[in-house]
Amino acid sequence: MEKKRILIVDDEAEVTSFFTYFLRQKSCEVTVANTGKEVEHLLQVQTEGFHAALVDLKLPDANGLELLKRIKAVFPSCEVLIMTGYSTIKSAITAMQWGARDYLEKPFDDLDDLERIIDAVLESSTVEESELSREAAQYGILYAPDSPMAKVMAIAKKLAKKAIHILIEGETGTGKELMARFLHGASSRSSQPFVAFNCGAVPETLLESELFGYEKGAFTGALKARKGLFELAHNGTLFLDEIGEAPSSIQVKLLRTLETGEFMRIGAEHVGQSNIRFISATNRDLEHEVEQNRFRRDLLYRLEGIKLSIPPLRERAADIPTIAYAYMQKRNGKVCEIDQEALELLQGYDWPGNVRQLMNVLNQTLALHECETVRAEHLPASLRKKAIQNSHSPSPVQELPLALTQQIDRECERFVEAITRNVTSLDGFDFEYLLRRIKLLEGEIGRSIIEKGLTETKGDRQLLSKKLNITKRTIRYILNEKGSGNSLS
Repeated sequence: MEKKRILIVDDEAEVTSFFTYFLRQKSCEVTVANTGKEVEHLLQVQTEGFHAALVDLKLPDANGLELLKRIKAVFPSCEVLIMTGYSTIKSAITAMQWGARDYLEKPFDDLDDLERIIDAVLESSTVEESELSREAAQYGILYAPDSPMAKVMAIAKKLAKKAIHILIEGETGTGKELMARFLHGASSRSSQPFVAFNCGAVPETLLESELFGYEKGAFTGALKARKGLFELAHNGTLFLDEIGEAPSSIQVKLLRTLETGEFMRIGAEHVGQSNIRFISATNRDLEHEVEQNRFRRDLLYRLEGIKLSIPPLRERAADIPTIAYAYMQKRNGKVCEIDQEALELLQGYDWPGNVRQLMNVLNQTLALHECETVRAEHLPASLRKKAIQNSHSPSPVQELPLALTQQIDRECERFVEAITRNVTSLDGFDFEYLLRRIKLLEGEIGRSIIEKGLTETKGDRQLLSKKLNITKRTIRYILNEKGSGNSLS
């Protein structure tokens, strides 16, 4: 059996010695580099490559993130583990977004966890995307394989087992509580309580008693002692939604509890202790709230041990069919269909209320129309109108910086010529925006490009729309198949 070839990159002799001994005990072939220059040399002379690399984020002459990119560029199949101190965990999360498998936190106190992570790398037992997708679906998180959510979920899966607080950011309706439940379910605390609470759902006067509890007789109406959320979530996870709604008086007490684990019931004489994993969520920009003196900066630093951002539904339109079909099957107990035009309208709408709004629209549609196939005319009129307006509105690319917009203006002619010569080489190019800029959307050039594209994609409009970053409705418009007289300019 082939020995696993492992690269260790660290400038501390204690670290390299420890891992050399540890990995040789597992019959690995170990190579050590102490500097970025040595790594560059190894990448040039190592013909067989490495199965895995353990890379320190901070080296005297190199940045671990840059080394990660170099290693993955030369040896794409090499699994990279980032080694980091607590102060650089956010950089480690960035590394995972760039392709690192996981991160190891210095000092290596939990040797069992360390061995588990390394064994997983050596055995190449990565969680398959389909398996992760099925696991996420158990918590109501649905997405397509090529969705931005796939990367978010891969990172969430790795963070779930880390003993660190997490701040989930996202617009209303994106599924922040679902994400919190997933993080709890995938953690070592999954058998312990998960307690969720919305900070904006109760008056300020009651918020303290809800969080910390109270003793009998602490105030009028306190007829018996009551546990607060910190006690109820002991050894488990406490999820505080809309943390930005917490008043300043509560923020001070939250900070104290997060720092020490200590809390005190209202009217109590003794301090209690709670061991919890703390997850919070907000749809506000807390940095802006700090600047406006509405949120404590020190509390923000405590909350965002790691920040996890859920993209809005308008940025993950590919997920809409997956979410819609799953929801309709769950509601009806059977599989319902959505015709292509209705699906394009759903994907063309901007969904200010995100997934929650999509489910409400589907619920309303199914309630009003008893049908096996949802058609465009079944959808709310306001949604149809807005989706059509969106498909005929200027592309968001027009919000690019002025200098870049001017550059596009100067090169429009060259781009059109390039597209006309070879449509299929320009995946993701914003064709519609380009044509708007030079007022050619309704002209012969627009039609000729679409016709050429259909020839080269063998009539596959779905493929062509993806390559040119336009909707199939726009293709029909340019070809004048619906005979619309409205201008898109």
